[in-house]
Amino acid sequence: MKFGKYLEAEQVPEWGKMYVDYKGLKKQVGVVAKAIDMKSSGNEERSSLLRRASTYLGYDSFSLGNAEAAISNSSSPSPVPFPESPSAPIPPAVAAVPEQSLRRELADDSGCCSRAGCTKCSHFDSIVSASPQIAMNMSAGNMGKVASTSMALAHDANIKIPISAQDSFTNNIRQRRVPVASGDCLSDEAYKKALAARLPEELELFEQLEQELAKVNDFYRQKQTLFSCRLDNIKKQQMIYDEMLSEEIEAANLKIRPNMTKSFSSMNKLSMPASTSKSGGKASAKSSSMDVSRGDGSSSSSSSDPSPQLRAARSKIKHAMLELYRGIDLLKNYRILCYTAFIKALKKYQKVAKWCEGTEYFLNRVDACYMATSSQLNKMASELEGMYVNRYAGGSRSRGMNKLRLNPTGTGNSNQGCIFRCGVMLGTSVPLIARAIYEANRIENEDRLPYHRQLLQIYGSIFLVILFLLLFSLNIMAWARAHINYRFIFEVDPRDFLDSWQFLELSSFFLLISSVVFWINFTLRIEHNAYICIYVLLGVLLGLFLMPLKTFYWTSRWWLMKSLWRILFSGLYRVEFRDFFLGDEMCSLTYTFSMILMLGCAGTHKWSDLDETCNTSQWWSNAAFLMLPNVFRLLQCIRRFVDSGDAFPHLANGAKYSSTIITIWLASANRIAGGNAWRSVWVASAIANSCFTSLWDLLMDWGLFESRSKHRFLRSELKFDRPWVYYVAIVVDVILRFVWITQISPNFFSFGHKVHQSTIAYIAAVLEVLRRFSWNFFRVENEHISNCGQFRATTDIPLPFSFDAAGQASDSERTHNEFDHSCASAGPSAPVSPQSTISPTPHTRI
Repeated sequence: MKFGKYLEAEQVPEWGKMYVDYKGLKKQVGVVAKAIDMKSSGNEERSSLLRRASTYLGYDSFSLGNAEAAISNSSSPSPVPFPESPSAPIPPAVAAVPEQSLRRELADDSGCCSRAGCTKCSHFDSIVSASPQIAMNMSAGNMGKVASTSMALAHDANIKIPISAQDSFTNNIRQRRVPVASGDCLSDEAYKKALAARLPEELELFEQLEQELAKVNDFYRQKQTLFSCRLDNIKKQQMIYDEMLSEEIEAANLKIRPNMTKSFSSMNKLSMPASTSKSGGKASAKSSSMDVSRGDGSSSSSSSDPSPQLRAARSKIKHAMLELYRGIDLLKNYRILCYTAFIKALKKYQKVAKWCEGTEYFLNRVDACYMATSSQLNKMASELEGMYVNRYAGGSRSRGMNKLRLNPTGTGNSNQGCIFRCGVMLGTSVPLIARAIYEANRIENEDRLPYHRQLLQIYGSIFLVILFLLLFSLNIMAWARAHINYRFIFEVDPRDFLDSWQFLELSSFFLLISSVVFWINFTLRIEHNAYICIYVLLGVLLGLFLMPLKTFYWTSRWWLMKSLWRILFSGLYRVEFRDFFLGDEMCSLTYTFSMILMLGCAGTHKWSDLDETCNTSQWWSNAAFLMLPNVFRLLQCIRRFVDSGDAFPHLANGAKYSSTIITIWLASANRIAGGNAWRSVWVASAIANSCFTSLWDLLMDWGLFESRSKHRFLRSELKFDRPWVYYVAIVVDVILRFVWITQISPNFFSFGHKVHQSTIAYIAAVLEVLRRFSWNFFRVENEHISNCGQFRATTDIPLPFSFDAAGQASDSERTHNEFDHSCASAGPSAPVSPQSTISPTPHTRI
């Protein structure tokens, strides 16, 4: 793999603009190569012209000065084309001097007269070859080896750089700086003079190198300062937690053993604050807090179990440590890739221009910059490792490092096994579904199962959700291929997550179970109590999803459970991207929500006379179920407005969902009450709502129609390669926003065939799922572009304890972004008061 593609694949997507512009440098090196070739061809033409002039003037041997004079004389108008008498022959010694000058001039143009025999070039090669191994795999054949050891970043290339290689980065650079003989390395003044004498294209290249070096150096320093501030905050939080835990243990021991004064006094001695202890008091307090809190969350005795409030604080601090360590890993990899990019660019320039002094001078500048010489990042990583191992891994370093480091192999085995299993399950499910539908039509014609239509609707709502999951796995594949960091956007655990093939495998497994039960229900002709199969299917699917065992993708299932809980109680929790994204997904599954009411009604009436007793489309409660997802989204918009105070876009977005709720209510009124008046009002409301939602999709959710964009009607930055896909998606989204028109005249859209209204409704529901499938691509892409614009690649986890700049307890909520900026500007952190209060802080991303 070529380094340009490797750099693009391995860089942190959100920091893409802050990496070395290797493509730009490579392009400029190509410009330099063309300029050098043109100059070389010009020198050859000049030499050829001199030889022709000397032959024409009759010189056997010539000097550069006489030949040039002859050319100038011959080109000037003269009545006599030739001299009257030949000039005296030039002595050989005199003629040789200008020829050597010309050779020296041509040699100076290339930097060295011979690549193999130039000691300066050999010295530069020795410098390059002595660079750290992870940053100096120059050949394209070695790039695969580099890829096998590179760090796991925020996309699907889950590979890991050894920590030992990262930690020894600055030491390897120092060792690489071998002493050079005097005169081999240029001084600053000599470098400027020599550079001024080079070609203008070379001057532009070195100016570009200087700009790139300043950019990456400043960005590295900024992120390192930010992570250092976060580490200081975590240490303060850990200190408060340790002291509060010690106080809680002391209080518990007082309550349990009030009469054991000797034991109690020894416990007091162990729990003594660091400020009042003697030489070993601080260590004693720390060891006490570490003893009562084991790595697995258990305690040394029943009396030392922390309160639920402290357990929640401990979990937040632990999560913050894991996220900070991931950010430090990303920054380490950023340093290695940028350093390698400079080496590669200088190597290419050296091959073209052969100016060893200039390349060696700039390489020394790269080695001496802050990014290459600072060891603070390694110290921060070591300090964080020690804190985590001692407090959350029971002192086991191997166990702690397994938790801290990103899993180099991802969460599953080879994708080949997943692909095979997906193919088997999908290939088995499709014919089972087709056979079951065929048998269902036969049952309808024979009129043997009176509630077969209701069964089909309930099965259809289940298959609609499974279809949504299958399509979402394709969304994940497309995001991963376009290097869209969907894992960071959805805030899934980067150490344990479902990739696209695993998600497809899980969806295919649910489809296989559903298709088997569906086939049994209609093919085996179970006429009595046939509805039992639907309860069995729902029990199996819900059991697999809610199973509390830590197996069968427990981490992903728990993430979805928590997300659904937050949606169910919308308005009570701060809204994150995953909350309103899943809320929007649920808005496209309103058909399934209506079937919940159908299933409850059928069970209440024991599946008898359902056409009369459970015609839910004529119920107002059905409208309430259809409006439920939009109500959740409306509450989220109100909560976001309360938290941010921004009327736009949150209140405007809330108005969009309010219009959808009104439209659903009017549609129900039209079905229940009937009449032209209700139909006219509903149609007008539906048209306005479809136009409103379509514009919001294109302008706000997708970020299209950007002014002065290089892509007409789109935006300047596109992550998907083919712009025509966006134009097709725009048309499809707008058309499917008006799919409700099928409910006005179902016979028109059935092309004269008699189709039941429930079938038209199901087809409209499937089309809405397909529209949401298309919407997902560009909504997540737009969020990723927003993160890239603000260079957000890590999440600032809200810490439990809030305190002001003076170290006093504070009840006011402050974002960690504010803490980061205040820490970066204020310098050393203030002491922390142990009487801090536990108060949640907002969740921000950096």
